[in-house]
Amino acid sequence: MYKTSVLFGVLLLALACGNSIPSSKIEFVSKTKIVVPETSGLTFYNGSLFAVSDAKSFLYQMSLVGKLEYKYAVPVNGMEGVAFDEKKKAFVLLSETKRKMTYYSLKDGVGASFKIKGKQNSDNDGLEGVCFNSKKESLYLLNEAKPKKFLKISSKGKIKKDYDLSFSKDVSGIVYDDVLDVFWILSDASKALYKVDDKGELLQEFPLNIEKPEGIALDNQRRLYIVSDQTADLFIFQIK
Repeated sequence: MYKTSVLFGVLLLALACGNSIPSSKIEFVSKTKIVVPETSGLTFYNGSLFAVSDAKSFLYQMSLVGKLEYKYAVPVNGMEGVAFDEKKKAFVLLSETKRKMTYYSLKDGVGASFKIKGKQNSDNDGLEGVCFNSKKESLYLLNEAKPKKFLKISSKGKIKKDYDLSFSKDVSGIVYDDVLDVFWILSDASKALYKVDDKGELLQEFPLNIEKPEGIALDNQRRLYIVSDQTADLFIFQIK
């Protein structure tokens, strides 16, 4: 049986004095198997979850309980992140191996691709997550390790802000929370979930009892979805 006390127990880091962002509590809701192999990215759009895999070139559409609804063939390899750009009305598919982001519309198919500048020591240390900040209408990316980076970019992939991250061994997934105006970031190696501000400063930390957490999404009911790359499990939590 899954133990919520192990996953999200005692708050490890309190909010800084004077910070107006309230502390959060996370409650475990359910866990289910999914059919997406080696899930590496997850996002919520129009009542469904959309996932990508670093093993297969598909965009997978799932129900909110992880049932596969459809899969779209996309000409992008080594995908490690996906987000829906509300301004462009298209998905952003993030390739770690090519260090590129590609726009994809369910209606019109593949759009423009843009190279992301920056450094990575290997194909496994590069771009690892993407999300869309609805308040600033901007995209944010993660660089997994060596270096660990939190990047604000333009719609054409130009880096506008560059922040170092020091709170985890690596970073593996990201989602923007428009209610709290914060970001939720996963770490695969540290098995943890972090709440951070728009400069990458740590606000809260929660331990995870999940093997290789790599995809994260947030719906409009404050439910948080986390997928395991290793076990193909979808974990659902409620943010309070």
